[in-house]
Amino acid sequence: MDPQTLNHSPEGQGQDVPKAGPVLLIGGAGYVGLPVARELLAHGREVTILDSLVHGRSHLGFLDHTPRARLVEGDARDIGLVNRLVSGHREVVNLAALVGQPACDRDPAGALETNYLAALNVLEACRMHGAGRLVFISTDSCYGTREGERLDELSELRPISLYAELKALAERAILDSPRTAGFSPVVLRLATVYGMSPRPRFDLAVNILVREATLNGRARIFSGEQWRPLVHVDDVARAVRLALAAPAPLVDRQALNVGSDGQNVQFKDLAPLLARTCPKAKIEIVPAEPDLRDYFVKFGKIERLLGFSPSVGLLEGMTQIRDSLLAGFPADPYDGQWRNA
Repeated sequence: MDPQTLNHSPEGQGQDVPKAGPVLLIGGAGYVGLPVARELLAHGREVTILDSLVHGRSHLGFLDHTPRARLVEGDARDIGLVNRLVSGHREVVNLAALVGQPACDRDPAGALETNYLAALNVLEACRMHGAGRLVFISTDSCYGTREGERLDELSELRPISLYAELKALAERAILDSPRTAGFSPVVLRLATVYGMSPRPRFDLAVNILVREATLNGRARIFSGEQWRPLVHVDDVARAVRLALAAPAPLVDRQALNVGSDGQNVQFKDLAPLLARTCPKAKIEIVPAEPDLRDYFVKFGKIERLLGFSPSVGLLEGMTQIRDSLLAGFPADPYDGQWRNA
């Protein structure tokens, strides 16, 4: 994958898409945020990215050549800065977070400040400054371990990690917030994300497995019995764009699972796909205690409301990761900058 490519959006290429106002992406220079920026830019939008750049700048070169993109280095916990930026934007996407259980466990205080308290500040800034839409990025791991259940947006949240617990608390504050004329927040609960990004991550299950099969000729799947919903990072970007563009009555104070029923998989089912992606690699399923994050999620609501269905399948996504690695991007996929913790 060429990280410089901006028009990678799976929909609407070549279409005359009307321009709308600028979008503020808080925490927008990371693994998910940059594909969101790329998707919006490809559809004629202006984008302001606020990010602390904790993972550096090496993956941000394409923004220098994109006149409709603006990068502001700063922290989502900076209330004054957030208020100044929100005041100039009608649409806000809040991706700012310490992402994943390991990152939150390593810095619980920072997780509380960024994943919950800063989310409250963003919400209040949107309400005070007349924003029309807030898209809050959450996680399907809020459902916890639910063996045998099929979970939808009405299912009880039972988070089992600090990361999921803080996301669930922020969700509740947003969905229960006092109604403000013209303001319609929406929560997107992402399935486990995979695929390449200008800032790739190799602490995610599918990405790790493909890296190991591609570069070491061997990949090990532990237990393999756990269920997990998966979604490609480019499809997450499409879901964000659709959530921003949707009429307010459809999405106001709604939670939407982002993924597809067909990509609920047991990890052992990844083995034949890995074998097709890397035919010379040895793929092993190793007996082990199953991962506690075990859940099967339903995705009919986002398809009904937004017409969303993923366009990238697992085999295609795995092949993209393999091809990118073989092409030399990133140069060192074991470098710590490609991990969140």
